[in-house]
Amino acid sequence: MDYVPAAMLWLLTIIRIPTILHKERASVLRATFFAAIACTLFIPEVYVNTDPLLGGRNHVGLVLIIAIMAGFWQFHTATVLATFVDDVRRRHHLKRGRLAVIVAGTCVVYGFSVSHVEVTNQNLPLVYGNQPGMQLFLWTGSAFIIWVCSDVALNCFRFLPELRGRSFRSGVSCFAAGCLLMAMALGNRLALGLIEASSSDNPLVVGLNWSFPIFETLAVILVSFGLMIPRYGVSAKLLRRSIRSRWLMLLLTPAWRRSSTERKYLLRNRWTPLLDPVTGHPVDHLHRRVIEIRDCQLRGLALQPRDRILVNQAERLLQGH
Repeated sequence: MDYVPAAMLWLLTIIRIPTILHKERASVLRATFFAAIACTLFIPEVYVNTDPLLGGRNHVGLVLIIAIMAGFWQFHTATVLATFVDDVRRRHHLKRGRLAVIVAGTCVVYGFSVSHVEVTNQNLPLVYGNQPGMQLFLWTGSAFIIWVCSDVALNCFRFLPELRGRSFRSGVSCFAAGCLLMAMALGNRLALGLIEASSSDNPLVVGLNWSFPIFETLAVILVSFGLMIPRYGVSAKLLRRSIRSRWLMLLLTPAWRRSSTERKYLLRNRWTPLLDPVTGHPVDHLHRRVIEIRDCQLRGLALQPRDRILVNQAERLLQGH
């Protein structure tokens, strides 16, 4: 199950590469990239094999937590840019996010630097959690991520009533639910760190250990789907519009041929329009075809009832209905 979140996030990162130069959408790409790095490093085999490359002493754990914090900071930035229209409020929230990540990042690095964590272990905060430095490392990093998740979910639910598209509403809801589940996963880790030292056979400890990967995986899946659903909804809408345009062009071909007969120059050196239904830019071709038919209708061309209905349907499609 450790590989599922990492794979989902890398896939999402690849999908969003075209937004790398977009000022307001690039923050989501950066967020998924940092989160993918963190989830990859959290895989036990990757963690153990990567740590020696960074000099040992669990430095990969420090890179992991910094990547997580950077990813959630970028998620926070993306949510603020998407939900706040007022520039003053937007700048205030962005400034608050930057200040929070600077303070939390400084505390995490300092806590790690004063801790003795010589032996590589993926469960770094749990194994070395009795050290003051590790306590600072664990609690500051977790508090920052929980704050970001809560703030992001709050902004998403606040923004939800203003969304009109069903795909956007579904995407934002999934994203917010994923953030809440991630906060629960971190709460799971914090609770486990507090009680695990007393008894590893405690049923509560067993339950926490069992539920953490489920919370984490579901959180990543929901966040990933939340970011993909709006894009899929737009793509599906464009696909339906393209198919509908091509079909209407085919149905309007007899009427268009009659109008072309009335105005012979329309077909002069222009047999290619007969292929319009199977070529690119179907909406533009349909628009041109409707204009030609309407123009001939104004000049006296009599349309059959079925053709009038088809032309009206084509005009409604072109108007976005």
